[in-house]
Amino acid sequence: MSMKTVLPNMKNVVVILVFTLVAGMANAQKNVRLQGNVAGLGSTMIYLKKTDNTNSRLITIDSTRATDGRFSFSRNVPETDFYSLVAAGLPGQVQFIWDQDVTLEGSRENFRESAVKGSALTDAWLKFQNDVERPYRDVLMDLYNDRQRAASDTSVANRVAREEKRLKQEQYQKVQQMIRDNPNSLLSLYLLNWYWPQFPKTEAKAMYDRLPDTFKSHSIAKRLQNQLR
Repeated sequence: MSMKTVLPNMKNVVVILVFTLVAGMANAQKNVRLQGNVAGLGSTMIYLKKTDNTNSRLITIDSTRATDGRFSFSRNVPETDFYSLVAAGLPGQVQFIWDQDVTLEGSRENFRESAVKGSALTDAWLKFQNDVERPYRDVLMDLYNDRQRAASDTSVANRVAREEKRLKQEQYQKVQQMIRDNPNSLLSLYLLNWYWPQFPKTEAKAMYDRLPDTFKSHSIAKRLQNQLR
């Protein structure tokens, strides 16, 4: 019996990077605003967090108390980057790329599923998550569980392991192609930062070199450059 797993056709995935950020704007300091409206949130405290790209620590950079579920943040950001919102007492967080003014809408019951609108880069990142990362992650998790259950049957376990390896390579190749085809998208910098350990180091360096020079002063790029040495 064939173990080959067929995932959805990914030929349209590359178009997600049509939502590219103009290269010269990746590091441009700008004033941005977020306005949130979460049904049932009441006067809950909301925390704006960001990962420090130099040490990967998540830090709280601002907070506010919602009023009837409404809240807002305004900041002068030094570079376009990922941010997250956490509501006190609620599970999960809402992540987004703050490249322009955005709105957030949702409900208290499903705060972590709140929709961020107005950011083309966030849209592109979420599409990548839905079209590439999650499908492979879910199938690979199922295969891992199958392999664990079949541990006593060496032939089945080996067959599942081979399928796991094939799918991982397939996923990495798709990501690699997306980065190659879209060097002017800031999302490509993030993809390379996340996936570079899965590529031959020489190829990872080559993809980094093809990114615009304006991207290379981004804090993520500086960290990646050190890792690729």
